[in-house]
Amino acid sequence: MAVAITGGTGFIGQALVTRLVNEGQSVRLIVRKGNSSRLNKKLSVETFRADLNDVDSLIAGLKGCSQVYHLAALAKNFDPQPENFYRVNVEGFRSILEASLAVGLRRVVFVSSSVVKGPSRGEPVRESSRRPDLPFFTDYEKSKALADKIIDDYLDKGLEVMVARPTRVYGPGPLTEANSVTRLIKIYLKYRVSLILNQGHEIGNYVYVEDVAEGLELIMKKGRSGEDYILGGENVSLNKFYDMLEEVSGRKAIRLKISVPLALAVARLETAKARWLGFYPFITTSWVRTFLENWAFSHQKATAELGYKPRSLREGLRLTCEWLGYLEPRTSLARS
Repeated sequence: MAVAITGGTGFIGQALVTRLVNEGQSVRLIVRKGNSSRLNKKLSVETFRADLNDVDSLIAGLKGCSQVYHLAALAKNFDPQPENFYRVNVEGFRSILEASLAVGLRRVVFVSSSVVKGPSRGEPVRESSRRPDLPFFTDYEKSKALADKIIDDYLDKGLEVMVARPTRVYGPGPLTEANSVTRLIKIYLKYRVSLILNQGHEIGNYVYVEDVAEGLELIMKKGRSGEDYILGGENVSLNKFYDMLEEVSGRKAIRLKISVPLALAVARLETAKARWLGFYPFITTSWVRTFLENWAFSHQKATAELGYKPRSLREGLRLTCEWLGYLEPRTSLARS
């Protein structure tokens, strides 16, 4: 039977589809009408057009499938109509669960986000950690948290639902907003500039995209229904991230430090331009406030239960620099 994937033409989705197809699995992409596939044309996949808010179309698309990976989401920093986050990320997920029940499909991996757990306060955040008493930073984050709340109803109806929570994902793939870390790496390599908010001391967790794809497959195979799994990598400050990138690439770059007041002023201007002129904002105030927090995470649960073993940040950065064409590829590279 086929494996269904929503969001399979996105950044993480492409890595997952490639992995499953190369393993010989039959893959069916559920794509929205009018969406043009950016997938490698050499990959043998079936495509079915459906709408996340049309349960009947999803039922038709999931017939004959044994499991579904739900990656499709509105994953942006800004939308002129904030209700779209709820429509796509909450109600769209509900439609997938309803369609899965209708066709007798029992196993669903839902790709949420680590940010739902909130920033870290001292120790790295785990699946069992309680979110700090803070409001959500973005509409995207809030919508993903609301989507989590509907899962229990479907567990009671017999569905097996597991939640994946990737951290900051980088690596080969389309240089979209979802792959913003790789875009920063490219700016560093091409223009010899590194953009640093505040003093660059805040911690982030960085994970290579192919490790996330492997983690999703492990969750599907071994994950326990009703459980969530953080798919992360290394916790480092932004300064340390650029130190490592300099070491791996052999390229030095100017470190352009942007003060918080300046970043917020630019963000307000960008948001005003977006609302009044229709331009997509380069940064938003919610983006600035998000990156002023520490986001350290632990993937210990995924490692212990699933055998998830992400590569080191140093190795991931080297592979990314090679993919971007700024390093000669190595014939072999041991994971560490």
